[in-house]
Amino acid sequence: MSPPLPNKKRTALGDLYERLKPHKAVLALVFLCLVALAVLELAMPQVLGYVFDHVFKGDESLSAELVQERLRMLWMVLLVVLGIYVVRNAIYYFAKPRMISVGERVAFDMRQDLVRHLHTLSVDFYQRSNPGKISSRVMRDVQRVKEFLQDELAQMLINALMLLVATGLMLYLNWFLALLTLAVMPFHVLVYYLFRKPISTYARQASERFADVSGNLIEQLDAGGAATVKAAATQLLEQEKIRQSMRRSMRAQIKQSKYYYLQKVTADMLIGLGTILLVGVGGYLVLHERGLTGGQFLTFYLLVRILYPRLLNLVSQAGKFTRMATSVDRVAEILQIEPSVREKPDAIPAEIHEGKIEFRDVVFGYDSLTVLDGASFTLGPNEHVLVTGPSGCGKSTLVNLIARFYDPQKGEIFIDGVDVRDFTLTSLRRQIGYVFQDPFLFNDTVMANIRYAWPKASDEQVVEATRRAYAHEFIETLPDGYETPIGDGGVQLSAGQKRRLMIARAILKNPRILIMDEPLVSLDPEAREKAVEGLAGLIRNRTVLTITHYPGELPYANKQVYICDGHVTVRDLSGRVIHSE
Repeated sequence: MSPPLPNKKRTALGDLYERLKPHKAVLALVFLCLVALAVLELAMPQVLGYVFDHVFKGDESLSAELVQERLRMLWMVLLVVLGIYVVRNAIYYFAKPRMISVGERVAFDMRQDLVRHLHTLSVDFYQRSNPGKISSRVMRDVQRVKEFLQDELAQMLINALMLLVATGLMLYLNWFLALLTLAVMPFHVLVYYLFRKPISTYARQASERFADVSGNLIEQLDAGGAATVKAAATQLLEQEKIRQSMRRSMRAQIKQSKYYYLQKVTADMLIGLGTILLVGVGGYLVLHERGLTGGQFLTFYLLVRILYPRLLNLVSQAGKFTRMATSVDRVAEILQIEPSVREKPDAIPAEIHEGKIEFRDVVFGYDSLTVLDGASFTLGPNEHVLVTGPSGCGKSTLVNLIARFYDPQKGEIFIDGVDVRDFTLTSLRRQIGYVFQDPFLFNDTVMANIRYAWPKASDEQVVEATRRAYAHEFIETLPDGYETPIGDGGVQLSAGQKRRLMIARAILKNPRILIMDEPLVSLDPEAREKAVEGLAGLIRNRTVLTITHYPGELPYANKQVYICDGHVTVRDLSGRVIHSE
């Protein structure tokens, strides 16, 4: 089960902790493995120090028995070293796939939560959002979190463990030399805090700029976008826009890398200073026999050789954690967006039986622009209504309010006497069919695109719908008929063919309320005539609202809703005003 949506006050670390909680048993097992790996790696300096002091001890004359004894000791040490390597690699092989699995599952849950939440957001979110930026958070940011969990988290833990254990061993061997060698460690912490903010800032900028590039590419690689660019001969202008976006992304990446590697260089210089102190003071203690043997110094030196790179890696990983935390925050930002249209807790999956639509004092606008100002009118069951008015007057807005793509700022909308806010969103929208002005088709087959309206429909039902939409004839001429892939957005079809597929999809859905936006646009005269015949069959026994600038082309209507300056006037087709505000 995925964790709940993140709280707005929770930190990135808190969000990550919540997502890791379901995997705590596996993580605990991995942690024990890491402890074992740390102990085994730190055992090697002890073993080599023992060899130096006891096996390679420089006696001038050795008896044959003593030589044999030391050879036996050497063989035992070699067996111990072999055992360390075998056990260490077995533990690593056991633990690593489990961290990979945790990373994959967390990434899967994050992407699933994002996709699920994105589907709850209202139309206005997508109208103001760049698709490239959204996809960047779903894919790139989640990928960064996954890679951190799989490659860095375990290494950070083992580095931290080895630092603690190595520090304890060094203090045990020689507390004075240990304190002197570790004196540079606080400066590493200072370096981390000095560089954390700029690394985080430029990591966020780099992600945002990369998303800008993705968004621009998606727009220009879309079939419609590519055609628009070529028709306007603005390739050079668009190339310059992409170049500027990539340049901003490149600069942010370079600045992020600059601070990241400056942090690493500074930390490495501190390690060099610590090494100088170790060799200088340690050599002095051995030469003057001040409580430190050659074997102990070798052990101490090897511990430091383990400790300092681990410390450097830990500081480096802290920078990577900062970048990962930025990605977690970017994911959380999406998950914290509240949909403007929300389903009531007590909403019901009600059925639409008659299709009567009633607007009561509906007010709606965008920012300072009022689209509907107290609209009140009623459309009876099975009425065929033309929605007309000047461009930009709010025709699409009016019909979109019925399916709750938006909610009015004031007033109420009823279907069969039930407030649309009392329906579950799924039950409401499943009973309303749409033929949009800009047909949208998926990069799939003709059959799959039509069946999208009703996934359980049989092949025969799909074919019947296309016959009624006068689309069957042209589908049969396609290379693979109904199984022909139509490309991204139906790029392989003409505008008229795409519209007929949309009409076939609406016929297959068989909705109680049908909304069509300029259904005859892009059709040639012959196809237009056939489409009108098809629509006449489609609208039978259902309430239909058709947005059009050419009401004379749709003779089946019996009422007209005219919108202008926020006011609604309802007329019959003779021009007589039935209702006016």
